[in-house]
Amino acid sequence: MLWLVAGVALGEPVSEAPVDSSNATVAMVPAAPTPEVAVSFPILVIEDILGTPDEIPAPSDGGQPPETTREPEPRPQQNEHTVEDHAGILSTARLFALGMIETGNKDDVVGGLGEVSRYQIMPAVWKAYSESRSYRDTEVATEVARQHWRSLHEYFTKKAERAPTNFDMYVLWNTRFGYYAAKGFEPARLHPVVRDRAERFTNLVEDSQRRESEPEMAALR
Repeated sequence: MLWLVAGVALGEPVSEAPVDSSNATVAMVPAAPTPEVAVSFPILVIEDILGTPDEIPAPSDGGQPPETTREPEPRPQQNEHTVEDHAGILSTARLFALGMIETGNKDDVVGGLGEVSRYQIMPAVWKAYSESRSYRDTEVATEVARQHWRSLHEYFTKKAERAPTNFDMYVLWNTRFGYYAAKGFEPARLHPVVRDRAERFTNLVEDSQRRESEPEMAALR
């Protein structure tokens, strides 16, 4: 503590005038307390380093951490059908329609050019996806069909620079490779037989989708 002598703080320079110490009265007066200086340290927010944190640490004084408000993540827009109805996915409805229009969903049919399985896949194409020769096995044929369908979808999207429809996908399935591209991917330029079969496939898919949705619609009533 700092003490004052006759009103003068010890340690501070005093006047050089002589003082008669014999008669001087010394008063020990305590100095006013030194005010405390508040020192604040910036709180480092983890968000500034690692991105948005799940939690922000509580401050050292034991208080509650500041509330953070997260903006809701945007939800993807949904069409009236689910993602399974995307033309690039060989959904249940498309599998049924494909097998129906090709063979009536019969597993033992062999086409005039050697096509195999209920989906009438050329053996050379089949071999690109599977070493199995179980052409009459529905599960094996379905897996091969799904892989080939996916490849055709990727091919069309890249070449035509647009997403294919059910019509487009069946044209690719039912014709030799490159035929549709040579027609500029324009349905009007297709052979009438090809166009008719593609339209029938589209109708079968849509009809199957409607029948699949009927129990769901009834449950909502």
